[in-house]
Amino acid sequence: MPEYECAVCGYRSSVRQEFVEFNDPVKLPKAVERARSKGRNVKPEDVRYLCLKCSQELHQEETRGPRPVRATCPVCGAAVEVWL
Repeated sequence: MPEYECAVCGYRSSVRQEFVEFNDPVKLPKAVERARSKGRNVKPEDVRYLCLKCSQELHQEETRGPRPVRATCPVCGAAVEVWL
């Protein structure tokens, strides 16, 4: 039975449903950067599978939009909503 390994976190399993085949050349540098931030030395050509958790985290970064935050004006004391 083949064993699959996440290129980002190094998780290994023989269950194929726990992995996503990575074929996105646009996000490849981010995947390699995340792997290196976790202490793994990965070459871009070695990124073949990502576990579901790492795949979700990689794609979730770009879908985050601005969020409303309530702030108080230091001059007049009015409460305003600021999008960050």
